[in-house]
Amino acid sequence: MAFVRHKRDPVRLMWRRLFILIFCALLVVVLQGVWGVYQKERESRALREEAEAELRDLRIREAELHSDISSLSTERGMEQVLRERFDLGKDHEGVVVIVEPPSSEPPPAPTNLERVRGWFWW
Repeated sequence: MAFVRHKRDPVRLMWRRLFILIFCALLVVVLQGVWGVYQKERESRALREEAEAELRDLRIREAELHSDISSLSTERGMEQVLRERFDLGKDHEGVVVIVEPPSSEPPPAPTNLERVRGWFWW
């Protein structure tokens, strides 16, 4: 019987309830910390994906620049770039301008009777 009285002791029950409240508060604090870590991980993953995409773009741009540098190191490549940028031509090159031949007389203006007939399509 003493064991049952000891089990139902009000002081002991108060300490148990206090322990449960402390445990719940500690659990809430730990869960908030875990949630914060999870949020930071998601954020860092998104930033990493952006950085990797930017790195891929920069590597592609670097390859393009290396090919441009290699083409500009040759005389033919420099000539091509100068022709594109400044519309230059080689010595003794000429320009051919194609002009449409002037058309014969312009068509006569319609008379008043023809204009009125144009209103009535039938």
